[in-house]
Amino acid sequence: MAAAPARELSRGAGGGGKVDRVNDVDERIASALEKIHQAQRSLIWEVSTREKLSPIQIQFLLHLDRFPAEQRTVSALAREFDLSKPTVSDALVPLEVKGLIARKTNEEDRRSAILALTAKGKKKLAALGDWRGALVDAVSGFSAAEKEAALKFLAGVIERLFEEGVVSVARMCTACEHYRPGDSRHRCALTGRGFGDGGINVGCVNYSLPPGGVRDE
Repeated sequence: MAAAPARELSRGAGGGGKVDRVNDVDERIASALEKIHQAQRSLIWEVSTREKLSPIQIQFLLHLDRFPAEQRTVSALAREFDLSKPTVSDALVPLEVKGLIARKTNEEDRRSAILALTAKGKKKLAALGDWRGALVDAVSGFSAAEKEAALKFLAGVIERLFEEGVVSVARMCTACEHYRPGDSRHRCALTGRGFGDGGINVGCVNYSLPPGGVRDE
């Protein structure tokens, strides 16, 4: 997908004054996305306060529960969440002290360690519950056609942010090495899954950067 051209926001009469953010649809969409993110922050902070974990620590636990060994290293977490490796390491230390995660030697690269949830960590993860439930419930009230159009649009936004280097790992079909697009049906070359726009996967564990798409750590 080609990057969007540079855009000038409209201004008030005479060309001066403040940028007209109310009448600019791009700005309004960006504001709407920010409001959804605000709702997400509020939901995760509620769980964070209850469980005495930071939001990023909660996201790390969720990631370690879902992804294979090669995606459970400090470097992989730094890349996935667009953080520095020292920041990731600092956030992991309390999880280790609490006995929620453990490290084991990476036989393929002894310079790094594989992170994994302990039994206590899995119990803590279960206690977190479905913290995104309110967001999922809000989405569920729309028609299938509306949700498919929204998913296609949001996937396009993520892809552009990925191409511009704003996010390091897109982790979705349309920015994956295995994606084979079609006019109305697409296919995953890895799993053989066929799907329409409503089947675009976001957060796929099988995601692979396209050739030449590896970001510097």
